[in-house]
Amino acid sequence: MKITLIYPAVGRKEGKSYVKAWQMQPLSMAVLASLMPPDVETCFYDDRMEAIPYDDSTDLVVISVETFTALRSYAIAAEFRQRGVTVVMGGYHATLIPEEVQEHADAIVIGDAEPVWSQLLADARSGRLKPVYDGRGRRELGNVRPDRRIFAGRPYQNITLVEYARGCNFKCDFCSITAVHGAAQNHRPARDVAEEMEQTGSQRFFIVDDNIVSQPGKARELCRELQPLNISWVGQASIHVANDDDLLAAMVASGCRGVLIGMESINAANLKAMGKDWNTAHATYEASLRQFRKHGLAVYGTFVFGYDEDDWAVIKQSVDFAREHQLFLAAFNHLVPFPGTPLYRRLLAEGRLLQEKWWLEPSGRVGDVVFNPKKMTPAELEAGCLWARREFYGWSSIFGRLFDREANASSATMLGVYLGLNLGSHFDIDLRQGLQLGLAPNHQVKRHGKVRVHARHGG
Repeated sequence: MKITLIYPAVGRKEGKSYVKAWQMQPLSMAVLASLMPPDVETCFYDDRMEAIPYDDSTDLVVISVETFTALRSYAIAAEFRQRGVTVVMGGYHATLIPEEVQEHADAIVIGDAEPVWSQLLADARSGRLKPVYDGRGRRELGNVRPDRRIFAGRPYQNITLVEYARGCNFKCDFCSITAVHGAAQNHRPARDVAEEMEQTGSQRFFIVDDNIVSQPGKARELCRELQPLNISWVGQASIHVANDDDLLAAMVASGCRGVLIGMESINAANLKAMGKDWNTAHATYEASLRQFRKHGLAVYGTFVFGYDEDDWAVIKQSVDFAREHQLFLAAFNHLVPFPGTPLYRRLLAEGRLLQEKWWLEPSGRVGDVVFNPKKMTPAELEAGCLWARREFYGWSSIFGRLFDREANASSATMLGVYLGLNLGSHFDIDLRQGLQLGLAPNHQVKRHGKVRVHARHGG
């Protein structure tokens, strides 16, 4: 049996290269590859950097669908189904809005693939594929060992992605993670994660958990296992970890060099509306940032604009705040109403969505605001986010933040990473903005997909 795994691109921008910052290893594909039995030939194609060979023989095509890649995913699926090839779709979008995805696939996987994959393969072999396989439900993530051989030869960013947990214990109203997993988080054994990281031979890791400190006890377990490895890692964390000196110290001792913090808004009313007023319940942002800096941790702060109290003044104040506090990196994005979230349902009920299924608009582009904000027009909000990125990643800001010796330039290595990421962000701004959803990228690299791989520990 031959199975083809495909990771779709968001889209393309005419005459431009694909956004380099988006070219990380798609870890979900390596997890799927690890679930294949020894007699399955697995081919993998990353639509972001190589052409898809639609006419190559295959028994089953598996596509991971996210909301921003839905249009492109459906176009890829249609090409294969026209050739009589069976298509299975999974991923967050299939879980958020399964009825839509079913229209474009022979079968879909809702939730996690691991609990249902062996049954799905057995049904595919026997010609009795069911329309839906439901892998939802709280469980431990044992025996997850991604097969990274499928990534060979592709020009991914020089950082290895690893998963410790799925989900988050918080309930932010805009968050698709909560919509998929509920306010729950499932962990792998910390020892397994450390062994996996050691076996990769890499020294630089991004732990992709949506909130690595959502359960502090579990975070401590992982830090103890990682400490002997002499590695460097970054991850995403909620800001309340700033109140836990011991955990911050443990993270640094285990190799943590920086954290992505969802600050979201400097406006208290907005934080309450999104369900994140706990962000500042125990300490101000200023106090929390001092804590991170005291431990030498770089901070990537993310801000979202479009809540009901947001206007140009809030956007400008947010950028001023990020510059004043010398954030290592910052993201300034408009609110995105993902299907299945409380935010989406509220905006739909209020009649504020410009299109109910905005992700299927043929003219849709990255950066489009798809709802009516209260204090700005959609065009003003879009312009405000773009201005914020250009201001924060302008030359004076990059070099002004460079002289933070506690975190941003605490070592020659951190200085190099700081310059590389900030300069990359400077040049990526216009590559991202206006990228059209669903269109095939320009591929200028060779095909890499014809690599035979087997099961987790196979040859």
